[in-house]
Amino acid sequence: MDQTTAIQEIQLLSLLLIAVTVAVITKYIRIPYTISLVLVGLLVGTSRIIEGVELSEEVVFYIFLPPLLFEGALRMDFQHLRENAISVAFLAVPGVIVSVAVIGSIIHYILGISFPVSLLFAALITPTDPVSVLALFKRLGAPTKLSTILEGESVFNDGTGIVVFGIISGMILTGEIDFIKGGIDFISVSLGGALIGIVMGYATYKVLGYINDHLIEVTITLILAFSVFLIAEQLHVSGVIGVVFAGLVIGNYGQVLSMSPTTRVALVTVWDFVVFIVNSLIFLLIGNEIHIERLISSVEDISIAIAAVLIARLFVVYPVFGIINFCTRDRIPLKWQHIISWGGLHGTIPIALVLGLPKTLPDRELILTLTFGVVLFSLVVQGLTLGPLISKFRIITISQKEREYEEKLGRAIAIKAAKEEIKNMYQAGEISLTIFNEFLDKYEKQTDELAKDIAAIVSDHEILQKEERALVKRRALLAKKSAVQDALRRGVISEHVARILAEEIDVELDLLYHGEVEELTDTRGDAIQT
Repeated sequence: MDQTTAIQEIQLLSLLLIAVTVAVITKYIRIPYTISLVLVGLLVGTSRIIEGVELSEEVVFYIFLPPLLFEGALRMDFQHLRENAISVAFLAVPGVIVSVAVIGSIIHYILGISFPVSLLFAALITPTDPVSVLALFKRLGAPTKLSTILEGESVFNDGTGIVVFGIISGMILTGEIDFIKGGIDFISVSLGGALIGIVMGYATYKVLGYINDHLIEVTITLILAFSVFLIAEQLHVSGVIGVVFAGLVIGNYGQVLSMSPTTRVALVTVWDFVVFIVNSLIFLLIGNEIHIERLISSVEDISIAIAAVLIARLFVVYPVFGIINFCTRDRIPLKWQHIISWGGLHGTIPIALVLGLPKTLPDRELILTLTFGVVLFSLVVQGLTLGPLISKFRIITISQKEREYEEKLGRAIAIKAAKEEIKNMYQAGEISLTIFNEFLDKYEKQTDELAKDIAAIVSDHEILQKEERALVKRRALLAKKSAVQDALRRGVISEHVARILAEEIDVELDLLYHGEVEELTDTRGDAIQT
């Protein structure tokens, strides 16, 4: 090992040690981890302890982006996403395009940066990062619908923003600015990426059904995230969109229908670890590129960029929900719109993209400074003021009974997993019958007590009854569909019969969506607006 390699390894280990230290400290000071990383990143840049560690565009796109995008899609509930598809779609596609146009125009005309480079900055800064926002929502008990809109927008506007970023980058490199061609490219590469992601995600989900080993299954999901990106890019379509759709398929079908409880726990743990490492490195490595003195000297330019981003957000959120409220029954209260507008934080993806900009790009240093300034303001100022804003608008609708229900349901799920584990241990000969019966009896008693408590809460709570009824019907229908597909695969039924049965189940799923789920949404909406 040569001296340069050894130094780089020591620097990377130092970064990981810093990240762990920051994570531990944030547990006690109750500041979101991402915000802490941004502040520590500034100190790292000033100390210059990571000189010599550089990120290329290839590393950013092929190593850092796939896990970030896949993990975000992995935890996205497809049913909730479907219920809020109109809001998410408007924010993630036309919303991104409007944002890019508004931000790019302001930056171009006020700061004098060339229009293509201004649009490039607009495209890279548009993706939102709701990690700290969603953590706050969960702690306060914000409505699920509001959380879904912000999370769904983030998952898809990451993809949209990065695709637009890639198209504009190509225009700058070739010197040919053609927005009509860019629009056609956007549609073709997005649809192509979505198709590859769905096909590969579905194929992986089916393969996982034949495997019962959590290490192998989790490894397969890691391979999927990177291979979808690579294959899509080789076919000249969007690897970003492909990864997002593959993550949605695995998260909503693979986890539910093909994985054991042990595998699901391992999947969440491993992906949390991967994203923790990637986020930490990205936020800390920005310190290698920028200094506090540069931020201070560029405070006027950064203020203009912040204003441009906030203005663009206003141009998107209020018109989008004004149209939705006028044309559909899916009404979004004005107070929610305020939270969505202020809660569109910018974090990991913009920093990852700006770190990968070619060194030869005109005004690269200024773009770098503007990006970090906007992210710093977004995570620190917007992130820390969002909680008081939510309290002021009084949009928290979860009751004490619902909190109690969630707690007991979580305990019941955990105990069920524990029972399954000790059964596996006994069957594998790892524990004696005496110890097995001792722990099984203990967990059975706890299960019975929790079941009685949960039943008592649900019987007195109409919304919880509807939620459980909708959940049971949806999961049962998905299980029936999976069983039909399995029977076809084993040759028990013909393809003709399988198609008829699958169509019947799809009709029931559609009726469920337009029936009880819509009724549930109306009930929640009435409660919220009251």
